[in-house]
Amino acid sequence: MKNNIDVYLANRRTFLNALIELPSKYVNVVAGFSIMTTMLSNMLSFLKNALKFKRKGVVFIAGGPHPSGDPVGVLDLGFDYVFIGESERSLVEFANTLLEKGDLCKVKGIVYKDENGDYVFTGKLSPISLDDYPAFPYWRRMFNPIEISRGCPFRCAYCQVPFLHGPYMRHRSVDNVLEYAEIFWSRGLRDLRFISPNSMAYGSPYGSRPSPEILEELLSKLKAKASGYGGRVFYGTFPSEVRPDFVSNETARILRKYVSNKRIIIGAQSGSNRVLKILNRGHSVEDVINAVEVLARQGFTVDVDFIFGLPGETDEDVDETIKVMEKIVKLGGRIHTHTFLPLPGSPFENAPPGKISLKIKKFVFKICGKGRAYGDWLKQEKLAKKIDELRNSGVIKVNMRNKIKGIRNRLYLF
Repeated sequence: MKNNIDVYLANRRTFLNALIELPSKYVNVVAGFSIMTTMLSNMLSFLKNALKFKRKGVVFIAGGPHPSGDPVGVLDLGFDYVFIGESERSLVEFANTLLEKGDLCKVKGIVYKDENGDYVFTGKLSPISLDDYPAFPYWRRMFNPIEISRGCPFRCAYCQVPFLHGPYMRHRSVDNVLEYAEIFWSRGLRDLRFISPNSMAYGSPYGSRPSPEILEELLSKLKAKASGYGGRVFYGTFPSEVRPDFVSNETARILRKYVSNKRIIIGAQSGSNRVLKILNRGHSVEDVINAVEVLARQGFTVDVDFIFGLPGETDEDVDETIKVMEKIVKLGGRIHTHTFLPLPGSPFENAPPGKISLKIKKFVFKICGKGRAYGDWLKQEKLAKKIDELRNSGVIKVNMRNKIKGIRNRLYLF
């Protein structure tokens, strides 16, 4: 990015004041928002207030999971441009083009509304290399988990990731991860975590099977680096959970040897093989039980993700899920509870909001009292209803995505 572009970070309290003050100091001001669907209902009134400050020289842009999944709905709120998918490169090109008074509509990776009122997608950029971009803005003294992988080959029906980031995984190199790990620990921070759709797939060319040699190289070098700073490596726990079919005696031993965390989180999502097929999960219930047993033998406590109220789920599926959760609890595991959210940009974006069955509620309340379950499942059930209300009121407009010129298919990037 050009050196004569200043960047300001603002929250809801300071944002409106910045919108008032900054246009008097700069020729152009870009007001940028990163939005998740789960945030939308709570921030809608704030967004509408902020968008009232549209004026000459002020450009409103939005990116993140929700605008990527529902660009038409976000543009119709009043935004000028929506950034689709990963935007590290497109955002820099956009800012430089604005500075140079170029044509913003030629910047790849965005959707806008033209003078005729038509929605236009400018085309996708090739996927970035994670090594080309910082893992976190340490120069601002801001730190977050290091994203080590992006993309996913498993097109789960409730998930947006492979449709925006590609059907294969890209990985930050071992050396690059170590570089940012050292920056993190050298600033006096201790517990380093990582971001990955499936942390046990690190190093795999496509992410479809484990690569134990590269995984061990990463974790062994991280542990050695951490020891010089008193740091700790947290891996296979939030936000770098594990697919159950990637757990083996070999990969579990690697984790036990190098990581500091005593818990591993794996994704089951359902205890019904029929539902797992509907979800396109690519693993079985048996894989889940095996993963819990293997990890337990290595001394880990295992938390297992389940999503309640999934589309197509029957009473029989609910009964099977309860039986599997009972077995996991007997094996010493905990249940991490979720409720299905119809997220824009996922194959299930038009599905009904998740509704938790009475059987599930009774079972989970019982084991919650014993410390064997936790999570935001009840809040998410309410949130799913709010998302449905936003669809019904026309704020979310995923069914209009086919009106965008330049979109190749319904879930468009890949």
